Amino acid sequence: MKKLIVSVPLLVALSIAAQTYQSNWQSLDARPTPQWFRDAKFGIFIHWGVYAVPGYSTKGNYAEWYQQGLQTTDTARMKFHKAKFGERTYYDLAKDFKAELYKPDEWAKLFEKSGAKYIVLTSKHHDGFTLWPNKEANKTWGFPWNSVDAGPHRDLLGDLFKAVRKTSVRAGMYYSLYEWFNPLWLSNKESYVNQHVWPQMKELINTYQPDVFWTDGDWEATAETWKSQEFLTWLFNESPVKEKIIVNDRWGSGIRFKHAGIFTPEYQPDLDFENHAWEESRGMGYSYGYNREEDAWDYNSTQSLVIALIDKVSRGGNFLLDIGPDEHGKIPPIMQERLLEIGDWLAINGEAIYGTTRWKTVSQWSEGRRDYKFKNEHAADDWKTGGDVMLKLTVDPDPGYAVKEVFYTYNEKTNSLYAIFPRYPDNKKLVLKDMVLPAGTVLTFLSGNQNLSWKQAGDNVIIELPEYNPNKIKAPYAFAIKIAGYGKFVAKPGLAVEYKSNPFKPVVSITGVPGSTIKYSIDGSEPSASSLSYAKPLILSSTGVVKAQAFMSEALPSGIAVETVKVYQWKNGSSLKSAGKGLLYTVYELNPVSTRDLQTAKGVKSGTIAAIDLSTLTRKENVGLRLEGYIKIDKADVYQFYLASDDGSRLFISGEEVIDHDGLHGNDEKQGAIALRKGYHSFRLDFIQATGGIDLKLQYSSSTISKQPVPAAVLYNNSKAVVTN
Repeated sequence: MKKLIVSVPLLVALSIAAQTYQSNWQSLDARPTPQWFRDAKFGIFIHWGVYAVPGYSTKGNYAEWYQQGLQTTDTARMKFHKAKFGERTYYDLAKDFKAELYKPDEWAKLFEKSGAKYIVLTSKHHDGFTLWPNKEANKTWGFPWNSVDAGPHRDLLGDLFKAVRKTSVRAGMYYSLYEWFNPLWLSNKESYVNQHVWPQMKELINTYQPDVFWTDGDWEATAETWKSQEFLTWLFNESPVKEKIIVNDRWGSGIRFKHAGIFTPEYQPDLDFENHAWEESRGMGYSYGYNREEDAWDYNSTQSLVIALIDKVSRGGNFLLDIGPDEHGKIPPIMQERLLEIGDWLAINGEAIYGTTRWKTVSQWSEGRRDYKFKNEHAADDWKTGGDVMLKLTVDPDPGYAVKEVFYTYNEKTNSLYAIFPRYPDNKKLVLKDMVLPAGTVLTFLSGNQNLSWKQAGDNVIIELPEYNPNKIKAPYAFAIKIAGYGKFVAKPGLAVEYKSNPFKPVVSITGVPGSTIKYSIDGSEPSASSLSYAKPLILSSTGVVKAQAFMSEALPSGIAVETVKVYQWKNGSSLKSAGKGLLYTVYELNPVSTRDLQTAKGVKSGTIAAIDLSTLTRKENVGLRLEGYIKIDKADVYQFYLASDDGSRLFISGEEVIDHDGLHGNDEKQGAIALRKGYHSFRLDFIQATGGIDLKLQYSSSTISKQPVPAAVLYNNSKAVVTN
């Protein structure tokens, strides 16, 4: 009798096929991510539409948002449009979107040569123009507003899918739920969803059967308004792509990074989702859509893009790199060059990328250095070589930003560990710290396809590299070493903190794989084989850092799980006499990166506002807001606050930072809690908005209050107040 061997990808596919999903997040979130996506690692985003005709935005902004800025408050776009197009409207520009040089077979060959394993084309962006023949677009807008009845008079989406499917690359699409100025959306959101969005989405799925369905524009309504759970239930249970389709997490306000599919940070390189499939997207310059205002030095170098790819993969994610074709259907040469050079690197080092997972140790640092970050300030000469490889920032230089010295990836199927390093050591010696290799381990230098000599020096491995020879070492953007038969490790333990029984005595539970021994510490020190063994849940009496590590024979110890456990301390309220209703506000006009930029900015407008909203802002981009005053608490309790924003925000209550949601990011929600006694507590909320979507919402809950917006009735200011403790 023959033994049946079933591969892991097949098991995942069978699991997906056998499952019937219910219309709720608990059920939908249980759907496994198809293995093809986890193995693919590198994809290409393509933003293309009518906005390619002007192809314009000021640097640091999204050119695909041209219409939104043109028809709201962007004076730069208004001036540009007036000078170039006169009195023509944005809708008139569809006549100039001809795509007469569009050659989808050439695009597809370029994508394959780049080493990308999937593409995601904008089937429809927020302007509502569809790249396929769609009757709902014409009906809702009242005039031809798709690529077959207007502009190119061609099914741009369908033609690219046909071309891509002749290659090894998978075909996917982006779809915006929201349309800025759609008349049906503005008049009746329910009808817009039922009569416009759902028919379009089902047509796309049934007709083109994509491998990726990447939604966006979610922030303008809840998942209930979009009927997202119902759509995903159909998609996973009944659609023709139910077994292979990848979806993302942009299905309604507050859903991102929480539900649906892969998590999708956008220009957020410091985000990490260790236990969930994810993918970061970014442009080669800054804009996703083609922006003719960007110069060569606004584009990231090939090396910086390769390192971005390596960084994502080393942390278990994918990298979705965007290109923006022009109105003629040409991919700008500088974008083609970057893709081809990335492909050259992957042709040599691809085994260190494709099909790999996050290893127990993500990376090795240069001493005294922090993680590198891609910020909005780009330069063609991103990387300079000295004692360290550093990211050159054109606006905010910070010597603390440095590239990791060594990245690690791991292939579980072959038990191969890969060490990837961006800088070739001057002395030809690469040191892998905290690693002990078995005698006889074979190390292979992928760039030269040669075995390397190495020696053990205590807890470090010293590798002898060959003399650097540019004639032999091609695509020298980073270098990879394969460590064969080494790297198997125990899965990292899980840490769970339970506050329900007593918020002032949290219970910490630690879980690990069967057969493993878990060691832990509660003082922030590194656990080791001699540390305390976990046997039962821990009860903490003071705030501290819990660390846990799993051990098992015939495998390396796990990575270290870390959780800061907060033990609440009561915050006493104050009495407030002659207080004014509402909060004091200050508006700032600046180009923000962090809410901390408000500390040195000069306010342009101030006053009192009754509720927490953005009505006082002087503009919708490059602006900041500070709200200050007091929040009145009527009952002593632990209060949970929920802060959703696009971009950054931070919440302070009673002198304590409750939520840090800082930085430039899409619309998502963070939460934090604080124990407040009855009385008035100082309150401050800082907010910044750079470009793109804008939102700010603050909600709270307690043992007696269901989750709801913080009401105006509990907000006060101290303009006339006398405070007594």
